[in-house]
Amino acid sequence: MQAFIKGHAFFFGTAMSFLLLSILCRFMTGVLLKKLIKEAENMSATNNKLLRQCKLKFQNCYELNDGVVNVAVFVGKFMQNIRLAGCSLRMLGQVSGQLLLLSVFAEGTGACLGIVHGETLGDVLPYYLFAFLSLYLYFSVSGLVDVQGKRAMLETTIIDFLENRMSGRILGVKRDSEYLDMVEEQALEAAGKKTTDGAVQNQDAGTDGGEKDVEDAEGNEAGKTRQKGELEELLGEFLA
Repeated sequence: MQAFIKGHAFFFGTAMSFLLLSILCRFMTGVLLKKLIKEAENMSATNNKLLRQCKLKFQNCYELNDGVVNVAVFVGKFMQNIRLAGCSLRMLGQVSGQLLLLSVFAEGTGACLGIVHGETLGDVLPYYLFAFLSLYLYFSVSGLVDVQGKRAMLETTIIDFLENRMSGRILGVKRDSEYLDMVEEQALEAAGKKTTDGAVQNQDAGTDGGEKDVEDAEGNEAGKTRQKGELEELLGEFLA
């Protein structure tokens, strides 16, 4: 085995490198999803940036559309926007599969070149063994990580929170806000009506006072006229 590794170090090392990178992609994706699932179980108090953005976007969408939101579609779009090292979860899965194929391709290329250079089938047999071992190891790790299962669990947890809890909270807050606006509007209307009634009363009081002043002025003028008439009569009698 040591002689094989020394004689085929390049292809063997390349195949192993691709295999490890492939498994690492699957493992990191599983770790990320597991962390999100744990945070989503207490999503109302989570500090996770992705989940907080999800809640904020859902609230804005819910308010803009008057409560008409397809939660499943919304969560599906959110899942597509999850990034790890700048790559989406779907892209990471594709990259992991491509790395596995490159590992198998490197092993097959090394075996073919060995046969071309006169090596026997027994000499290149480790390539085939490592190829089968690579496939077994990759699918074993994929089964343990269970990326698809974790993804489905995360979607279900987020949908449950948004549809059954957050929607009710948003609706309750909206009703409370509408009730407070109605109470404030009624208070303003009552205050405006009171101000208007006071102004009308003041205006009526001013009108009555004006009429009284006019009556007083007319009474004074009539008294002066009567006194003038009486003086003229007395003067006429005196001159006669």
